[in-house]
Amino acid sequence: MTDLLRFATDDVHSKVLLALEHMPRGWLLDAPAGQGALSRQLEEMGFKAFLADIEKDNLVYRNGRSLQIDLNQPLPFKNQSFDYIICVEGIEHLENPHHLIHEFSRILKKNGYLLLSTPNVMTLKSRWRFLFYSYLDYFRYFGPVPAKERHQIDVYDHQHINPLFYGEIKWILEKEGLRIKDLKTNRFVRTKGILYPLLKWLVKYKTKEKYPEDPAYVSDILLEGEILILLAEKVKRFPT
Repeated sequence: MTDLLRFATDDVHSKVLLALEHMPRGWLLDAPAGQGALSRQLEEMGFKAFLADIEKDNLVYRNGRSLQIDLNQPLPFKNQSFDYIICVEGIEHLENPHHLIHEFSRILKKNGYLLLSTPNVMTLKSRWRFLFYSYLDYFRYFGPVPAKERHQIDVYDHQHINPLFYGEIKWILEKEGLRIKDLKTNRFVRTKGILYPLLKWLVKYKTKEKYPEDPAYVSDILLEGEILILLAEKVKRFPT
């Protein structure tokens, strides 16, 4: 069996597979799919996957359902085509993440699920970095990078152009008829230092005053999780 490269951050794929392990099998869109490592595992679990990526040469795993698409453009699928959509660390590369979630909602069936991951820019480490250096984790570099090289440069230089905060993601999803059902992370990143516990307590205390109805804002996942992994259910039918 051909070894396929995984372009996602460590443990993201395993968390995605775990989230879908007990879900009913169905049609699934994996976009961006990279070489297809995640799609292959999902098909081994019984899902029927369509693979999509902006670089056709990236799609090494071939199952007869792979295509080249630009996620900045309207997606070439009919309304309510899929039971599941997987978008692993892709939305931060796009010019218009609102448009992408709008399109995902359009092609997702009612009661279908969107599983979305993106770098967490709300960690205490990222906030501290922005305070002193004026950039967020994973968003140090802004500039042209050839698409074929986007996975071959430094960890902070992935051609990420749109940092998405949890509150914005939640708002876009709800606007497009989706509701967050679960929030996870691939792993926790904690900063060492005697002041760190005090800083964490202070942020939790002040944030809880601001967002008392959403405990996610003061969760360890949001304050210390490296990658956010959101599972959202489509609860409203997309207008025809």
